[in-house]
Amino acid sequence: MNRYSLWDSPWIPGLDLSGQPRKLSLRDALVQADQLREVFDPSPLIVGAVSRLLHAVLYRVFSPWNQKDWEGLWKSGKFCSRQLDEYGNIYANRFDLLNPERPFYQVPKEEGVKEHPISALALEAASGNNPTLFDHGKIEGQDWMPLDRAACYLVAHQSFAVGGGVSKPFNRMDSTLTKGILVQAAGRNLFESLLLNLIPLVYWERYVPSPHGNDCPFWEIDDPPEPERKGTIPRGPLHYLTWQSRRIYLCVDETKSNVVGCQIQQRYALPRTGEKIDPYKPYIKSDKEGWQPLKLDRERAVWRHSHVLLQRGQKIEGQGVSAPFLSEWLSQVQWLFRKKNNLPQIIDLNVAGLTTHPRRAAKIELWRREHLPIPAVFFTNEELVHILEQQLLKTAAYETHLYRTSLALAWALGERKSVPAVLPYIWTGKVSKENIKKSNSYRPIANSFGMVARFWPALEEPFRRLLHDLPVEEINSVSKSWNQSLRDVTRQSYYDVRDSMLYERNTYDVLSQIEQAFMGKLSKIYTSHGGEEVCENEEAN
Repeated sequence: MNRYSLWDSPWIPGLDLSGQPRKLSLRDALVQADQLREVFDPSPLIVGAVSRLLHAVLYRVFSPWNQKDWEGLWKSGKFCSRQLDEYGNIYANRFDLLNPERPFYQVPKEEGVKEHPISALALEAASGNNPTLFDHGKIEGQDWMPLDRAACYLVAHQSFAVGGGVSKPFNRMDSTLTKGILVQAAGRNLFESLLLNLIPLVYWERYVPSPHGNDCPFWEIDDPPEPERKGTIPRGPLHYLTWQSRRIYLCVDETKSNVVGCQIQQRYALPRTGEKIDPYKPYIKSDKEGWQPLKLDRERAVWRHSHVLLQRGQKIEGQGVSAPFLSEWLSQVQWLFRKKNNLPQIIDLNVAGLTTHPRRAAKIELWRREHLPIPAVFFTNEELVHILEQQLLKTAAYETHLYRTSLALAWALGERKSVPAVLPYIWTGKVSKENIKKSNSYRPIANSFGMVARFWPALEEPFRRLLHDLPVEEINSVSKSWNQSLRDVTRQSYYDVRDSMLYERNTYDVLSQIEQAFMGKLSKIYTSHGGEEVCENEEAN
């Protein structure tokens, strides 16, 4: 009988410490984690989902309940191959992708269920509503996929499946990682990265408790329950980390070495409780829906939320915002083990998320993955996090100014006679009642100019300097340099749009008047460090 167990067959894409690509089994990725740099794939979906699977195995094999258990793992410098092999001897067959009765992360083939092309398995491929999102190699139009790549996309699909669309036993619902921003820490090698994110199980009780003591990964459950439309409550963290959001079956060719199609239907859905369930996500509180994962903003960079990602404890929950518990855990690691363990001075936070179309839930617009190199001192120095927050708050005034200028420019170009009414808007953000409807009609044109869209990417490098300099340089000097960067990037974002219009007919007079107001207001913001209030009716915020 053909067998392809992900426990001992190579399928996980990674890099070794020299940067050379490797392909590893589950077992080898963990045993050799101290010799590997990272799990590496062009698709952030695969990286995130495979990392969660590795964590589930670590929790099952080593069961780190508290800080002492965690410290013992860290001091060892590598994961014990004997304990992993003991687990593999019992459960390796449960990881078999081709098992006719219990295929890994799948269900057996179902009669009468539509067979989709293999591209349907890769959420980021051009299929159905979605365009191609990553350079992931040949998928679109491909009629087969080798087993190792199919395994990657299978694991990713179970974690990131998007809700929307007709299915059975009920319509498709979002999976565990679909909504919100996922935050993961990265150390100097894969061993450190996995452990930094391996929050002791005692803290998981705040998110996914296991009151009956029957928590286990999905592959260990002998008699899985039937899905419920109202949602299925996870048994505990291992159950949650290996959540099966879809009934998937991989159709293979006669050689059983390539996947040529797949069946995909809805399986388990999480209950909508309005509670925080994932310690790796930041949340915001809604009056109607309770705690909801903080969503990715299409235009704003993820680093804009850095102060939220780094907050700890209950301090910001009263403001309707909750940081990922991972930040609290990293703070504890720094405080407790700094003097007696070799901890990294810089911890990279890998932040990933998606946006869906506002009117078509099943249509993915974009995925974003960013790396934030955070000096470890930020996890122990709350005053430093507060200073960072104050610096980031300055960006709001500059962004708002760009948005107002974009709208004023679109309005003025559309109605030359309206320039006298437009110029005060750049300064105050206020529009007379009789002009509100007219100004709103120009918002799509203003957005198309892309001033704000240019602003955030251009600030990435200055922001990295800010992170590096705040702990080691004089605060006033760093603040002044950051404010200068904000002014310069704002000005250049305007210039880029202005320059594209200089040679259009009859625009010079309008541009000169808009620019005079733009530069005057920019100078005022720069002088006051961006302390102006933002008008409530503005779409910029």
